[in-house]
Amino acid sequence: MYLKGMDKFREKLPKYTGRKIALLGLVILATWTAVFILLLLADSIARLYPQISVLVTAEPVIPVVAALIVQLMAFGLIWRVWHNKDRFRKELGDLAYQKAIPRGLFGVSLVVAVCLHIYVPIGALPFGPPVNDLTTALSEPFLSILGVPFEIDISIRVLGALFFIILGMLTVRSAVFTFGIDYMALVYLYFPEESEIQQHEIYSVLRHPAYFAVLSFALGGFLFQMSVYSFSFFFMFFLGLMAHILLVEEKELEERFGDSFREYRQRVPALRIRAQDLRKFFRFLTKKGTE
Repeated sequence: MYLKGMDKFREKLPKYTGRKIALLGLVILATWTAVFILLLLADSIARLYPQISVLVTAEPVIPVVAALIVQLMAFGLIWRVWHNKDRFRKELGDLAYQKAIPRGLFGVSLVVAVCLHIYVPIGALPFGPPVNDLTTALSEPFLSILGVPFEIDISIRVLGALFFIILGMLTVRSAVFTFGIDYMALVYLYFPEESEIQQHEIYSVLRHPAYFAVLSFALGGFLFQMSVYSFSFFFMFFLGLMAHILLVEEKELEERFGDSFREYRQRVPALRIRAQDLRKFFRFLTKKGTE
């Protein structure tokens, strides 16, 4: 299936000709799988070595610390793609993007692992029950603590998670078909002279529809577990995403477009959909919104 912008994306990666382009996809798949497994091992290390008292004592905080470390690595790698663009372009010219994209994809892979980790039931890992009572308490669903019957509790959590997973998938689909792989993969960060100003209606609703999709996936994870752990993971991710938006991406846009972007930022939310914009947003998710 042909995807909009794929030809431009391939054009900027002369090293990855033909089927070699699939290597980039394999990098993402292999990396996020490996990192996700490492996060699970970090979550379970006290259960694997219960004879080490310091691990038993630290068990409640280990999952949060491990997730924070991976998240900092993820956004740090993505930040370097933005931060090094001028140096890479000066040193490598048209090959600058090809130099930067593997690092960016590695960072994206870590973001995927962090998002997926939000869905993990820390109190019910396959390595056995927690060895610290606080870990068990922090992994209990909020509704269960309030005495809501299990059948109602699990139904609310599953349906809530499914809603935001589907919302995220539809938003990603619409973003790809509307703007193209080249825009999603930041080709024009390194080739701004080849870019076109996007005037699509969705930008009057959200400043960052693709990031809204990512946040939807993360929110689905919080709702799926609805525990102190899932809230902590989601909140850290939200802060990291907002830091990237405000301190990296929008700083670049402000330098490029000046007062016009600052005025736009005042008018349009970054990741929040206002009630009056719901019709526009759902039109974006439909076929009409992608034509």
